Amino acid sequence: MEPIRIAAEKDIPQCARLLALLFSQEHEFAPDKKHQEQGLGMIVGHPSAGTIFVCEKEGLIVGMVMLLSTVSTALGKKAALLEDMVVSPEYRGQGIGSRLLEHACDWAVRQGFGRITLLTDGDNEAAHRFYAAKGFARSEMVVFRKPLPMPEVPEAPPHTIGQAGCVLPAWICEECGYVYDPSEGDLEWNIRPGVPFERMPAEWCCPVCSAPRDQFRLFDSQL
Repeated sequence: MEPIRIAAEKDIPQCARLLALLFSQEHEFAPDKKHQEQGLGMIVGHPSAGTIFVCEKEGLIVGMVMLLSTVSTALGKKAALLEDMVVSPEYRGQGIGSRLLEHACDWAVRQGFGRITLLTDGDNEAAHRFYAAKGFARSEMVVFRKPLPMPEVPEAPPHTIGQAGCVLPAWICEECGYVYDPSEGDLEWNIRPGVPFERMPAEWCCPVCSAPRDQFRLFDSQL
């Protein structure tokens, strides 16, 4: 039986391949390799954000599912959003999807989660039957989404970019350890390389744990 485990950084390219299959079938999304790998990188290795489970067969990841972490104030417990459940077409019908889902649910119980919520396409009757058979009940809640624009980033002063001997300091998040390195910028917030921490947009927050800017301190060594 194929093992199921938590995804590691080396698995990101294969998981992105599976997401391309999934998003090509869904009505609201379209595959974008760069975006998928970027999003996966924000989860893999960051358990406060979520956990990705993969099923591997002879070195090939043939299925995946992720649980994103949130909190239910109604329950007073941790809650999870089940996202990106997908099995490679050639391996479907072998029970891999069921095993992935059951493994994720069992893990969530052990971790103290009080609820798992998921979304499916409204006309995906096969998925509806699958999740209902696994104990999920249809909710009367209606989903609303609002895409948010990328923040405008002010131009950095010329002396902060590209001049020999001018090294901008890095800043570290005290909540999760994420390091903002000005030489790399922040792809999640569309911050280009060369923008010093002091000139980041006021609304910017940690791309990993969403901590505000005042939770950052100077990093004592450059990356």
